[in-house]
Amino acid sequence: MPRIILGMPQNGNAETSTSAHSAPHQRNLRSPQLQQRLRQVRSGSYVEVMTRLDAGTHHHDRAALKVLIDAISNEFPDLGVEHSPIGIVSKCYLGAPYEVHICDLIGEIVEHFETFRAMPPLYECGRALALHPSYAFIEIYRESLRAVSPDGSVAVIEK
Repeated sequence: MPRIILGMPQNGNAETSTSAHSAPHQRNLRSPQLQQRLRQVRSGSYVEVMTRLDAGTHHHDRAALKVLIDAISNEFPDLGVEHSPIGIVSKCYLGAPYEVHICDLIGEIVEHFETFRAMPPLYECGRALALHPSYAFIEIYRESLRAVSPDGSVAVIEK
């Protein structure tokens, strides 16, 4: 019997899902199939939504935040929650004293950080990358960072 790879249903059975029936090795973010999937080029629409985070509406507008979270879900429809990014870090264009901002997908929080204020530890390691001009934003995972360029290409940084 074929096994499920990255949440693709067996024999076209739509009732099979990764969260309910995934093989034990797929829960490991370091599995080769999962690594290959997370290295794939990101879509232009996904990059565009992530770079609009600075618009500021996500603080007060829950619908705008939902669009952001839905974009992430749409980019990774074949991955379970445990394999999706836990957050995003990117350069902030609001001006001084702000330097970077995060979107914490677990708490559904968008927060801007000043140059002098530390971010939560999982996000702080992506701060310098977020400020690099080659990257549009940084996807934060528990075991790695994924630096996404404006063209959607992905660089992997293991923690």
